[in-house]
Amino acid sequence: MGMGGAIRDWTGMWRGGFSRGALHGDALRAELLALEDGLSFCWEGGFRQVSCECDCLGAVMLFQEQSTVRDYLHKHYDVICRIKRLLVRDWVVYVSHIPRKLNSVAHTLANWGVRNIGSNVFWRSPPEFILLPLGRDSMS
Repeated sequence: MGMGGAIRDWTGMWRGGFSRGALHGDALRAELLALEDGLSFCWEGGFRQVSCECDCLGAVMLFQEQSTVRDYLHKHYDVICRIKRLLVRDWVVYVSHIPRKLNSVAHTLANWGVRNIGSNVFWRSPPEFILLPLGRDSMS
């Protein structure tokens, strides 16, 4: 499975992108791990007002609902807890759902991760293979 995402400033300019691949997991776990990676990169990069867009409604809803005592039963409880620990830091983070067609940059980066299992890469400048999806996303 692959994970990936892009970090942009408020004007939509590229600030970084990331990809990684793993051997095991399902689509929800990949989305959650990408969310965790993206939030970690934003925190480490000094961003303190973050709008996180995700096309997986199931992942988004996990962070918009109240926690319950049954949360520990969730299949991906480990990742969910790590993300919740990131979210309570001293910053403002909005997690929202967007249509998949508006998230082609993240999917292209995730697909790169699928083909490069074991890699964990952060790009300060957009890699060449992302330029076309980056242009498409900026027009939407």
